[in-house]
Amino acid sequence: MGGSGGGSYFPAPSEKIRAQLERAREEERRRLEANVVHFLQELLAKYNQRDADALKSHLERVGSALGERYDVLQFLLGGSVARHTFVDGLSDVDALVILDREDLVGQPPSAVIAEFKRLVSDSLTRDVLQRVTSGRLAVTVEFRDGIELQLLPALRSGSRVTIPDAAGEKWKEVAPKRFQTALTRANDAMNGSLVPAIKLVKSLLADVPEPKRITGYHVEALALDAVSGYTGDKTPKALLLRVLEHACSRVLRPIRDVTGQSATVDQYLGRPGSPERRNVSYALAALKTRLEAATTVDQWRKVLGDRMVQTGYIGNRSDRQHG
Repeated sequence: MGGSGGGSYFPAPSEKIRAQLERAREEERRRLEANVVHFLQELLAKYNQRDADALKSHLERVGSALGERYDVLQFLLGGSVARHTFVDGLSDVDALVILDREDLVGQPPSAVIAEFKRLVSDSLTRDVLQRVTSGRLAVTVEFRDGIELQLLPALRSGSRVTIPDAAGEKWKEVAPKRFQTALTRANDAMNGSLVPAIKLVKSLLADVPEPKRITGYHVEALALDAVSGYTGDKTPKALLLRVLEHACSRVLRPIRDVTGQSATVDQYLGRPGSPERRNVSYALAALKTRLEAATTVDQWRKVLGDRMVQTGYIGNRSDRQHG
C-alpha cells in the first residue's frame, strides 16, 4: 500500500490549546513577578530593619556629644557602597554636620576635620565607641555594635554652608538640602519606591570592577533623571529596571550637580562619550540584560541577592572605606 510519503505529520494546535498555553505562560509570568517582588521586599526589609533605628540612635548620640553649636543634616540615602576612597557627593555620607564655630572660620579643611575628629573622640564614651578615623573629607565613627557613621564636617557663616572641595584643600559653598529635597519629592511621586530601587542599583554596582563602577551620588542623580516624566509601574522592581535602562544612555553625558559641590556629579568620567563613560554604559547594560533574562527567583538572587550580603546591605557595614 502506498504511503503519503512526506514523513510524520503533526497537526497544528487548536485555538483552544493555544489559548491554554498562553494562559499557562501568563500564569507563570505572574508567579515569577510575585516571587521576585517578595524576594526584593525581603532584601530591603533586612537592610532597613538593620540600619534605621541604630543609625538614628547613633546620630543622636554624636549630636548630643557635640553640644549645641551644630546642625546635623541626615541624608535620605547615606553611606556610599561604591567603595571609593573619597566622598564623591554629599549623599555618599550618612550626615552633614554643620558646625557653628566662628573660631574655625578661616581654618583649612584639614584643621577643621582634625578638630572635629578630636571633638567626637573626646565626647563619646568608650563603652559605645570603637574608634574614630578621618580621611581628606570625612570622619568615620565606628561603634562597638558594628555600626559606622560617615560624617562630613561643614562650616556655617551666616546663610552660607561650606564643605571641603574634592581635594580637601579649600572650602566650597554648597546648598546641601537642594538635592535631598528633589530626591524626597521624586520618591514621594514614585509611591516611596525610588529610594528602595536606588538601594538595589547601588548593591548591584558594588561588585562591579572599579573602572566601570559609578559613585553612590551619581546613581542617585541618574535615578532622579530616570523618573522625570516616568509614567510606568511604581514598584522597586520596575524602577530598578527603569533606572538601569535610562542610565545606560544617560551616563554618556554629564549631569549637573545641583548642590554646587561640583560642576557635575560625574566629573570623574571625563568628557561626554568618553571611553570611561562607554565602559560604565556597557556594565549597566549587562546588569540590566541579566536581570531581564532571569526566569527564576534563584537567578535574581544570584545577580542581586549575593551582592547585598557581600557588600554590607545585609550584615554590617565594615567594608565601607573612609572618606
